[in-house]
Amino acid sequence: MNADNFLHLKRALQAFQATRLNKTYTDLKKDPEYAQMGQFFFEKLYAPEDFSYRDTSIKKLHQLLKKKIYAGVISAVGKVIELHELSDHLDNRMVDQMIALDIGTDMDMEQYQKVYRSLDNYDQRLYQIALGAEVTRIFHRLSRKWAVAISLKTVRKVAHLVGMGAILDFIYEGYSAFRSIKNIDYFVETIDARERAWHDEIWYKQQKAA
Repeated sequence: MNADNFLHLKRALQAFQATRLNKTYTDLKKDPEYAQMGQFFFEKLYAPEDFSYRDTSIKKLHQLLKKKIYAGVISAVGKVIELHELSDHLDNRMVDQMIALDIGTDMDMEQYQKVYRSLDNYDQRLYQIALGAEVTRIFHRLSRKWAVAISLKTVRKVAHLVGMGAILDFIYEGYSAFRSIKNIDYFVETIDARERAWHDEIWYKQQKAA
């Protein structure tokens, strides 16, 4: 399969996963308290598209922003990039397995779960869930610090001039989304619990079938 076909299949997989997430968390997205944060979380943090700025070197970002931006922002960017690199790696493995099992873009839930189970990476998937929760909490902590808002506004224009504006825009959008929420626990714990239950349900089916 050529690169274009692989990417087409990958986009179909990511769209399938995004649809599943949106259905699973309809209640959170409809709750006025979490509406803005839910949009950022499900449509930005887990968007079915390439996270293009993950390729930006953290070292380069640190050199550019050192002493110009709140230090915790650099750490947050690192965690976001780690999450997206892990998710991208897992998506690539899923696509490889879809190809091996001759599953196309019209994949249904049963086929998806079959591919998911066949990768046999239980602990890695749990780490992905835990990392997602960690990233969410990091963003929320940053949103409570006034120094973050000041430093972000200061460096956004500079970042755009040197081709790194996308990262700062992303962080600022996350900052704005999370700032309106005083307590993030229910949001994070709900997602963490449902994703772990979903994950274990897939593995339980494998054990039951065996």
